[in-house]
Amino acid sequence: MAFSTNYEADNIPEGSYECIIKQAGVTATSGGTLYFSVRFVVRNDVQQKYQNRSIFHSIWQKKPEKQTEEDKSVEGFSYKQLMNLCQYAGLPSGKSYDSLNDLGEDLKGKCVLINVKYQEWNGKTNTNIWCSSTKNPDCKHVDQTQNQTYEPVRPTANTDVDISADDDLPF
Repeated sequence: MAFSTNYEADNIPEGSYECIIKQAGVTATSGGTLYFSVRFVVRNDVQQKYQNRSIFHSIWQKKPEKQTEEDKSVEGFSYKQLMNLCQYAGLPSGKSYDSLNDLGEDLKGKCVLINVKYQEWNGKTNTNIWCSSTKNPDCKHVDQTQNQTYEPVRPTANTDVDISADDDLPF
């Protein structure tokens, strides 16, 4: 059996993908640099290639001298990038969060359309991700790792839910 290494095989090809946000929140590199990590999963309820593949996106903290007041309000991360992600994921305008990890929890399960493009810079290939609103808002994606179906959450006038009678809850 013969084979050769091919690191490009790990990269999803450039293009547009209907995705669901699987995870989002602040994390750190092994060197301690903080970044807001977003894990997109290519939806399997939309006819497209690369279903169930993960695509990772990082929003890095800006250098202190380049931070605007808005950036400082989100721990030095790019306020504009975070707000664009929130807008295209359909989060309501004006909602308050106690932390970026709370924001990340709210982003989980939201659908977006992402465009992936690769760019060479200083001898490295960087992945650029642009988000826009999903063209398929009726999500029926099934998480392959947990066999969980994601369905769109439609807010109602009364958002109180009584779960006291639900014996099937995992917690």
